[in-house]
Amino acid sequence: MRAALRLPAVTAAVLLALSASRGLGAPLELRPEDHVVLVGGALADRMQHTGYFEALVHAQFPDHKLVFRNLAAAGDEVAVRHRSENFGSPDDWLKRTKADVILGFFGANEAAKGPAGIEGFKKDLVAWIRHVREGNYSGKGAPRVALVAPVLQERHRDPNFADPAPMNANIRLYAAAMAEVAQAEGVTFVDLVAESERAYAAAAAAGRSLTINGHLLSPEGDQEMAPALFLGLLGKPAPPDNVEKLRL
Repeated sequence: MRAALRLPAVTAAVLLALSASRGLGAPLELRPEDHVVLVGGALADRMQHTGYFEALVHAQFPDHKLVFRNLAAAGDEVAVRHRSENFGSPDDWLKRTKADVILGFFGANEAAKGPAGIEGFKKDLVAWIRHVREGNYSGKGAPRVALVAPVLQERHRDPNFADPAPMNANIRLYAAAMAEVAQAEGVTFVDLVAESERAYAAAAAAGRSLTINGHLLSPEGDQEMAPALFLGLLGKPAPPDNVEKLRL
């Protein structure tokens, strides 16, 4: 946290909010027949294999007939998305999926650039938010947008994996920068930094890990994060019922 204080654009107020809350801004509104589209890096990419978060949302809104589409890919950044030739632009795919709601999972890859990359990241994030909010991908108007901070890396039970402390210092800075941008742009923001830290500590105390390699969540890790993501986005606890039938 001391490193954050050397960056004047990452305010103490934002850092305090991050430490105290999983979500900032107004809760995300979901409307009947919304198409919810996930974009970003590996955290969102791997969610398509488990469905824990989506199942919780469907359980909460059983009559909404929501549609989820996952456009994330490991390695994606807010301004860099490598795809094969003629794949189509990000806007093309937001139109194809008829995005009413866009969840942006950014910051994990960008954090590798360290403190020197913060200002560029914030500019890219502001530009992306303003661009997509000018779009009408579904034919029903501008999309509602939310930002989701990355999870921390984990000190894995396997000692052969790297010490996550240096990268986690960067992730905290980038999460704080995302919170600041979200506040300025009036979009919902979810902090998974604090929740991942708590979950990793509980897992370590039980002799378990929640990632497969220190930074990619295992299915169990994804299950642990889903209720926190639900709470941060929607401003209410996830439904307590068993959602396995919905998930599978």
